[in-house]
Amino acid sequence: MFVWKTNCNTKIILFKIGITNCYFIEIQNKFILVDTGQKRHSNKLNSCLESKLDTKKKLDYLILSHTHYDHSQNARMVQQRFSPRVLVHKKECDSLENGFTTLPEGTNTITNFISAMGNKFASWIGEYEPLVADIKFDESVVLEDIDGLRIIETPGHTIGSISIIIDDEIAIVGDTLFRVFTNKIMPPFADDKYELIESWKKLLQTNCKLFLPAHGKAIHRELLEKEYRKLIT
Repeated sequence: MFVWKTNCNTKIILFKIGITNCYFIEIQNKFILVDTGQKRHSNKLNSCLESKLDTKKKLDYLILSHTHYDHSQNARMVQQRFSPRVLVHKKECDSLENGFTTLPEGTNTITNFISAMGNKFASWIGEYEPLVADIKFDESVVLEDIDGLRIIETPGHTIGSISIIIDDEIAIVGDTLFRVFTNKIMPPFADDKYELIESWKKLLQTNCKLFLPAHGKAIHRELLEKEYRKLIT
């Protein structure tokens, strides 16, 4: 189990739920979960949460980096069992309430073909149990009861993708970055590749030194800077 700590003693714990990195944040006596993984791994997520929550089994917040199935299929379960306030970007509220998000376009020829075939012949992949968010936001948001945590818009992978900035040291970035391969951070899928690159710039404008993606290993600032420069020169 991977654990990161900030200088302010915030703890971030990786829950590997199927293909998705979900993150459990302990900050100022509050408990936050970012993303939920796929439904077929719901028992594992439930066990992970129960092992980390206090005796009241109360999760304060569930933040969805975006509403693709591999991030939101267990959101309804988490809401029902642990009673968090659910946060999602306004631009993806309708998808969440309908329980369906279209698969994104590919960022290269191969993944673009995979996306097209998936949306045409297996659109059911994008389904999940619908739910209504408690907090719907645009631009940036700060949780009033938690200092040191803010949420910023980082669209590109989806129209409502967001990143969570923790103590201005570590960012949880959903699918805005991707590191399954050693030195590659471009996600294989994104609805708007150019907007995605602008979101990388926005992440570099923070003081964060480490970026935690939903797929693959942690990304250090130096790698993000290097890959960003390649794309803008």
